Amino acid sequence: MSWTSLELQPLALLSSDLLRPLGAFEELFCLFDQHFPTNGALAAQITGHTTVRQWRDALDAVQQRHPLLSACIDTTFNRVTHFRRVTSRRIPLRVVTSPFAQWEQEVAEEINAPFTPDQAPLFRAVLLHQETHCTFILSSHHAVCDGSSRIYLLRDVLLALSGHALDALLLAPSREILFGAQQRTSTEPGLPSFAAQRHLMPHVEGIKLTPEQTTALQRRAREEGVTIHAAISAALTIAGRAIDENWRNNPLRILSPAEIRDILGLQDQCMVSFGGGEISVAPGGSMTFWELARFAKHGLSTVKSTENISGMIDLQSTAVCSNLSVEQALELKRNALNAQVMFSNLGRLPFDSTFGPLQLETLWAPCALCGIEGEQTLGAVTVNGSLHLTHTSPAPIPGLLAGMEEELRKACAI
Repeated sequence: MSWTSLELQPLALLSSDLLRPLGAFEELFCLFDQHFPTNGALAAQITGHTTVRQWRDALDAVQQRHPLLSACIDTTFNRVTHFRRVTSRRIPLRVVTSPFAQWEQEVAEEINAPFTPDQAPLFRAVLLHQETHCTFILSSHHAVCDGSSRIYLLRDVLLALSGHALDALLLAPSREILFGAQQRTSTEPGLPSFAAQRHLMPHVEGIKLTPEQTTALQRRAREEGVTIHAAISAALTIAGRAIDENWRNNPLRILSPAEIRDILGLQDQCMVSFGGGEISVAPGGSMTFWELARFAKHGLSTVKSTENISGMIDLQSTAVCSNLSVEQALELKRNALNAQVMFSNLGRLPFDSTFGPLQLETLWAPCALCGIEGEQTLGAVTVNGSLHLTHTSPAPIPGLLAGMEEELRKACAI
């Protein structure tokens, strides 16, 4: 494996300028990252004939479309960190041609490899390339991009790859500004920035339900009056507790990020635009599968309410305005994100999976870690009528995905 020389060619003459201040949530991710890499990634498997040069050109086109794909994080301007645009650096593209390469191993490597925040760009791509099929992996620093944004970036790459021109987008304001929060200012000196250290290589795996299984799950969930997210949460709880004694004997906390792009009036912009909520399932309960699903649905029912989002933004903004140190941010993360599971459901793919002669066959997303001891991250997305589930963890519960698939099968009689 080696870095292809294609990314060494400059996009344009050297130029750089401040774009905008980071919002509170973006700044928190910047602080978290100085302890543990807050990277996120997706892996997309595509069929159709392509060349490496076509992928390189498509990646360049998408970088020109989205301002944050050419940004670094400037901590020296003052205590309020800023995005700084640097147009002299292409998104690195690592090309792997071995037919034995595995997307799981490559994603694990991308999640574990820190970005250097003050060096643009804060994105990387890996291409497992064969003449008639390939796997494209896109990873990013979490301060510049979330799971939904990576989905739209993938769409734009595939559009460019299939010959479509891409219009440039304006940089969106931060989530806090879009929601009406006051922009913080500071005249205090900035902080030094450094990259997090590598940690234990995470385990990454995925499973895919058949279209028939997915349809049965959707139908039964409607009959039971719950969401697919709630049903998966129930399967996660039952399967995990059947395997892991610690989960069985203690409250199980499941943190669920929630996309609020629609509430903020966003469409295709690349940024961090999610909220979140949490449920806690007490040990020793006797709830059935669908009772657990209804419990999960009720517990997350206010996640996207105006009151919940406003309160969350206010708390995060108050914390950041206190000029948190890296150590204080780490303590905040341990308290706020200390759930055994982070379950991020990206829902149904928001666009068609056919791009001219190319077909998006499978998608594994999102894959990410927070740096919490013993954490298990579950990602979900539905593509071509099939539910895809991914599991990422530095200390994985063995057989978790297989157990969840079995619980879903039994609950839906499939």
